[in-house]
Amino acid sequence: MSAVPPVEPSADDPIDGSFELHIEDDRMSATLLVEAPRGGAAVTEEQVRVALADRGVVAGILDAELREAIARSEGIGVCIAAGQQPMPGEPATFTSLIESPRQHRAEAGDPDDDEQDDGTFARIDYRDMGSLVLVKPGAPLMRRTPPVPGTPGFDIAGKVIDPPTLEDPPFAQPLPGAAVSADDPNLLVAAIAGAPKVMPRGVSVASLVEIEAVDLDSGNVDFDGTLRVKGDILAGMKVRVTGDVVVTGTIEAADIHAGGNIMVNGGIIGMTETVATDGQEQSRSARLVCGGMVKARFILHAEIDAAKMVAAEREIRQCFVDSGESVVVGPPGGQNGVIVGGRIRAMTSVQAGIIGSTGAVRTEIQVGLDPHVHARREALQTKREDLTEQQAKLEKLVMFLHANPQKDVDGVGDRARKTYRQTFTDLDALKAEEAELIKALQPKPNAYVAARKAIHSGVQIRVGHKAREFREDHPGCKVRIGQDGEIAVS
Repeated sequence: MSAVPPVEPSADDPIDGSFELHIEDDRMSATLLVEAPRGGAAVTEEQVRVALADRGVVAGILDAELREAIARSEGIGVCIAAGQQPMPGEPATFTSLIESPRQHRAEAGDPDDDEQDDGTFARIDYRDMGSLVLVKPGAPLMRRTPPVPGTPGFDIAGKVIDPPTLEDPPFAQPLPGAAVSADDPNLLVAAIAGAPKVMPRGVSVASLVEIEAVDLDSGNVDFDGTLRVKGDILAGMKVRVTGDVVVTGTIEAADIHAGGNIMVNGGIIGMTETVATDGQEQSRSARLVCGGMVKARFILHAEIDAAKMVAAEREIRQCFVDSGESVVVGPPGGQNGVIVGGRIRAMTSVQAGIIGSTGAVRTEIQVGLDPHVHARREALQTKREDLTEQQAKLEKLVMFLHANPQKDVDGVGDRARKTYRQTFTDLDALKAEEAELIKALQPKPNAYVAARKAIHSGVQIRVGHKAREFREDHPGCKVRIGQDGEIAVS
């Protein structure tokens, strides 16, 4: 039996529509190509969806595009399914909250716009507008913003694609002088006062502040800590620190307050002339107050109040010095070192090579008494007067309310009586302070003044409550209270 040859379709036979699916290797998209039928059946949506399901395409199907591709049947690839790439999150950020000098100046007032509303010109102290940035304890330093997670994506097979993992770094450690706020774990605050230093993930605060100079560029300095100046502290500037002030250069006619020592490698140089301020003449001498000692190469035209010692290598000239311990000028045991002019007061001793000058310049030296006792006595006297006045007023009020009970409303009488009783307690405490002051008024035994080379005429020396005026030059000697209770020169 012979084989029957296959029947070739004729050109007139109908041809059904057809389609092809192309799926990308990463399964993030699927493309549909649809051919139109020629007399046969058209491709249906159901056929395409079945084919998609057979190929594992279950997500991201674009219904509108699928239907349009079938309807047009142009044989052109149309994306009918698309996955979604994951959306990356936002990394953690660290934002400095430290006020820049420019911001500080803007808040303080634009120095270029110093005209007031009334058309007059305001006085601006440019020394308060420097570039040195200092912070106090509790000041906000840096804000940490945690990362924001990204949004997951998916492919057309329905597989979830996670976004890149973001690190969640904390503040850097260690950060000396700074701490995370107890109320906000994402806020860094200053733990101490000082100069802040910004780092990529934090801020440190140094209680030791080191600057080139204290001038108009740095501005006045006020903070808790120690200040180290590589250059000079210029005239007119103000420094307030709780620690030490260490100056490599000189201190001019500036105002310095230190809780610790003031150490000057150069000198302290005030000015002899005065300057008119608000219609009043004011001295331009250097003013130094400290809770420790003052040490410099030389001290000229200065007002110094030191809780401990004042020491100068060469001279102290035309100064007003109060020292809670001693004043020493010149090397130990040497005959160099000069004190000329002004007034020097120390608790235990004043030592120099030469005191006074050949020109008989008035020079006052006092030892044996606390140089601060007079200010304390005045303060206690003012306090006693205030308490006594307050007590008298309260006594009148209490007696008035006792006689007029209808006036005693809202507990006024009780508060007045309580405060009245407190004034007696305060006066008793004041008596104790005054008793301590009386002890301080007693001369310190063995206090002395030593001039190793000479004391010139014009020098007045007071030891305790005794005084001597030198009317002629005297060779090197020691001045103290003798056994007879009088001034002795030996």
